[in-house]
Amino acid sequence: MLKLDEMAKKLQQMLTPNRFRHSVNTMETCIRLAEKYGADVDKAAIAGLIHDCAKDLDNDVILPMCEKYGIIVDEVSGSQPKLLHGEIGAHMAKELFGIDDPQILDAVADHTLGRPGMDVISSIVFIADYIEPGRDFEGVGDIRRAAEESLEKAIVIGINSTIRHVLKKGQLLHPRSVMTRNWALQKLKEKEQEQQP
Repeated sequence: MLKLDEMAKKLQQMLTPNRFRHSVNTMETCIRLAEKYGADVDKAAIAGLIHDCAKDLDNDVILPMCEKYGIIVDEVSGSQPKLLHGEIGAHMAKELFGIDDPQILDAVADHTLGRPGMDVISSIVFIADYIEPGRDFEGVGDIRRAAEESLEKAIVIGINSTIRHVLKKGQLLHPRSVMTRNWALQKLKEKEQEQQP
């Protein structure tokens, strides 16, 4: 596996300057959240840095890459190929950066749509992608505040924001986003019940 600074150099050649800046910001946010929630800081940093390594791929190469890597393309992601950049990115992370840690690869694969049952590293990358300092969209402050309380709360509020955005644009909503939201909401409710006297 490459060292973090070597990964950054390689990534910088693959992404637009804005996307690279977003990746570095996401990495720094992942480090902060990992420290806050007692997760592996090195894994969170690597996953945060490379989470978007496939984001700047052209639409016409996405589907052939899915075929190459055996990624199943459903109806929704077939109509919005950019949704597949997380799963493709996990394969690229292995191939180009020599990453074979399953937690890091899962975090890269899961960062776009989430996944019910995500572990702490995946949850951290999923949230950091929303709240890194360069992000500025309606409701980002709510997600940032929620991230200080719990990862699950931030996941629910983040996906709620995405759902509103997708509905406003009249696009198809990916069922995995809804499943991830429901899973995080359920976890949140369980935690609240545990805290009641």
